[in-house]
Amino acid sequence: MKVINRINTADANSQYINNVISSLSETHPVGLTVIQFVSQSVKTALDSASSLSGITNINIVYVTGKPEIYNALKVDKNDRDTVVYGSIEDAKIYIKYSHVIIINENLALQFKKGTLDFNNEKIYLTDISNNNSLDAKIYKKFIDEISLEFNQFNPETTEKIIRETNCIIPANLIFHHTFTDHFSFKFNIWMSNLMAVVNLTGEIIINEDICVSGELDRWVPAGYKEILMCLKYIDHKISKRYDEKVSDVLQYFNKIFTSNLKNYIDKGLISKKTLINEMKSIGIKNIYYSTLNKGDAKKLVLAYCFPPFNDTSGNVMAKRIFESGDVVDVVSNDMSRIRNKDNKLINIMHHLLDSQIVLTGKQAFSSWTSIEEYIQGSYEKYMMYENKYEEIYSRVMFPHSHFAAFEIKKSNSNIKWIAEFSDPLYTDVSSNIRYAPIEDDEYIEMLKSYTGEKYRDLIDDNSFNVCEVIPFLYADELIFTNEYQMSYMLERFDEEIKSLVISKAVISQHPTLPSNMYNIVKSFYKVSQREINIAYFGNFYDTRGFRQIELVAKELYDNNINNFKIHVFTNLNKKTMRFYKQSDYKEYIEINQYAPYFEFLNLTNLMDVLLIFDAETEGIKPYNPYVPSKLSDYRGSTSKIWAFTEKNSVLDLTEEDNLYSVHQRDYHEYCKVFTKIANNIGKPLYNVDNIKCLN
Repeated sequence: MKVINRINTADANSQYINNVISSLSETHPVGLTVIQFVSQSVKTALDSASSLSGITNINIVYVTGKPEIYNALKVDKNDRDTVVYGSIEDAKIYIKYSHVIIINENLALQFKKGTLDFNNEKIYLTDISNNNSLDAKIYKKFIDEISLEFNQFNPETTEKIIRETNCIIPANLIFHHTFTDHFSFKFNIWMSNLMAVVNLTGEIIINEDICVSGELDRWVPAGYKEILMCLKYIDHKISKRYDEKVSDVLQYFNKIFTSNLKNYIDKGLISKKTLINEMKSIGIKNIYYSTLNKGDAKKLVLAYCFPPFNDTSGNVMAKRIFESGDVVDVVSNDMSRIRNKDNKLINIMHHLLDSQIVLTGKQAFSSWTSIEEYIQGSYEKYMMYENKYEEIYSRVMFPHSHFAAFEIKKSNSNIKWIAEFSDPLYTDVSSNIRYAPIEDDEYIEMLKSYTGEKYRDLIDDNSFNVCEVIPFLYADELIFTNEYQMSYMLERFDEEIKSLVISKAVISQHPTLPSNMYNIVKSFYKVSQREINIAYFGNFYDTRGFRQIELVAKELYDNNINNFKIHVFTNLNKKTMRFYKQSDYKEYIEINQYAPYFEFLNLTNLMDVLLIFDAETEGIKPYNPYVPSKLSDYRGSTSKIWAFTEKNSVLDLTEEDNLYSVHQRDYHEYCKVFTKIANNIGKPLYNVDNIKCLN
C-alpha cells in the first residue's frame, strides 16, 4: 500500500522536531530493534528472545518498571542487548537499527532468514500465529485475502493493519506516539501503529519471513471514562494539520470509540447531554455526533445538494436544521462534479445529524434523469426505515428534493411534509419561464391521475412547473422567505389554490448562526485598520457584477472620499479580471477568490462594512420577490451592513440598527449614507496618504 502523507505541520517547532528525528534515523544501520516490555516473567521474556540469537542485525531492549525484574534481566541478558529501568519511552533512546517492533513478554518473534533486509521508507506487516483473538482473526483474514484495496490508503484498510502487534516500523516514525500508563499496552500498540501509518511517506508491505506468535491480553475499556481518554487522544491528533486522507482515517477511529460510548447512552447509564458536556469539559473538539445520535432521527431531510458540498441552498438547509434543533437523517447527492467540497460545512449542524446518505446519481441542475435517480434513491432509503420517521423536509433549489419528498408523501399520507422554496422556481430573475422536460410520459400520466380532474390541467411536462404545483397541493407546510415571494409565485393560480397555499404557508427568512460559529475558522486576510474596509461576498451574475462594485468606488471617490478599500470575494473569471484591470478605480478595490463559508463568516467580522445588493427586478417583475441570502449571514456579524435596494423591496423595508439602506439608482445618496456609516464607525473619510493618481 503506497502512502504519501505529510507529517504534522501544526507549527514550526513540531516541523523542526520531526525533521531532527528524521535526520537522526538516517544514521541507523539496516536492522531491527525489538523493544520488549517485561512486567512479570523474566524467564518467558528471555525464552522468547532465544530464537533471535542467530540473527545478525538485531538487538533487544528489555524495559521494565520493577527493580527485581530489572536486576534479573541485567544478570541473564545477552551481551548485545540492553536493559532499561523505566518506560517504553525510555527504551526508545536505545534504538540501534533502522526499524523497530514493540512487544511484551507474552509475544515472541520468529524469523526464516538470518539477516534482516529493510527499507527506511517501508512499514512491514508480519505474519501472526498462536493468536485467537478477534483482532487477530480480522488481521489474519485481511492478510490471507489481500486484494486491490490494499493499494488504497483508507480508514477500513488502516484499521485492519494496526489491530495487532504486527507492524515493523521505521525508527523515525516510532516517536509519533508516546506510550502512557493511561492506556493498556494493546491500545498503545494500536496508536503506535496508527501514528506510524498516518505519518509514513512510503509503502506498507507484507514480510512473510517474520512472524509474531502469542496473544496480547484483550483490551476492553473499563468504563466510559477510559473511552473518553482514548477519544481525547485521537481528537488531539485530528487537530493537527494532516491532509484530508489522514484526517479521514483518524475520524474513523473517532467513530469507532464513539460507538462504544453510544452503548452507555442506549443502556441508560448516562444521558447524551451529560456525556457530550463531559466530552467538551475535557477538551474534545471533534465530537462524532452522528454516532451518538444514531437511531434518534424522527425527521428525514431531502436535500439534493448538502454539505460538505459548498452551495447556498445546501448551507441554508443546514442552517434550517440548526434552527429547528431536531436530530435528522439527510439524503443528499454527491455533487463533486459541479460543486466544491468543504468538509467544515458539516459543523453547521453536525450535532443534530443521525445519518447522512449520499447518493451517487448524475449531478445536474434539472435533468430528468438525475431527478429520477434521486427520487428512486431517496425512496429506497426511506423504505429501509419507514417506521422511523414522522416528518420529511425538502428544499429547493434543486428541484430533485421536492420530487423525492412527494414520492414518500404519496406512499405515506400520514407523514408530515414540509416544503421550502428559496426563490420562485417557475420563472427566473428575468421573468423568463424555466423549462426542463419530464422525459417520462408514464410519470406525467401518474401525476394527472393522482391529482384528479380538479387539478390535472396544472400538470404538464415542465419539471419546474410541477415542482411548484405538487408541494402546493400536497405538502402540509410551505416555507417562503418573504410575503412577496409567496404572492409572486401564486399569481398564476386561481383563488382556490392561493387560499390553499396561504393556509399552509409560513414566512421565514434564512436563519442566522450564533456568533461563536463566526470563529470556527480564523482568516489571516490582512486589512489596514486605518482605512474603512468594505467587503462584498458572492458570485457575480448578469444582474449583479463588477460594475456595481466599481460604481460604489466611483461615487465615493467623486465626493472626495478616499479612505476606503472594497475587498471583493467572488468567482474569479476572465471577464471579471478584465473589468478589474481596465477600471479607473482599481486602486480602491481588492479582488480575491471566493472564500470558504466559515472563513467568509470570520471575514465579515474583520471588515467595517458589508455590501449587499437587491436583485434587479424593476421593469421585469411587478415587485421584488427576493431576499438576498447573505443578509442572514451578515446579521450575525459585528460589522455594518450597507444595503443597495430596490424601492419597497423586502430588503428596502427592513429596519435594523446595523443596517443602512440606499436605493440602488439614487447614486447621489451613496455618499450621504456612507458618511453616516463612517461616523458611526469612527474612521475618517479622507486620508492624504491615500491620494491616488487615477488614469
